Amino acid sequence: MVDQQGLSLKRFLYVAVMVALFGLQFVDQTSARFLDDECRGVMGNRDLYEKVARVCDDCVNIFRNSNVGPKCRTNCFYNEDFLWCVIATQRKNDLDQMNRSMSILRAGRK
Repeated sequence: MVDQQGLSLKRFLYVAVMVALFGLQFVDQTSARFLDDECRGVMGNRDLYEKVARVCDDCVNIFRNSNVGPKCRTNCFYNEDFLWCVIATQRKNDLDQMNRSMSILRAGRK
């Protein structure tokens, strides 16, 4: 009976460790989008960030080039690549609203 309890404990510990590792991986992937970016005002403004970042995501899908996304997000979207993506995704009419959103996201930058 002691062996069965020891085996159950080992199984429990194994499952607990696997769940913890999976959870850390999931949190790391979802938070990285917000934490690794150069936009200091993103916390509390994730909805604005997602709207602007969607332009970069769509641009990656159009050009199928993995370098487009990071270039588009450089300097909190204030760059030439972002403007090219706005044009490529046919969102030129939304540029004024995106500029307001980017100003909020850049708040606190040095």
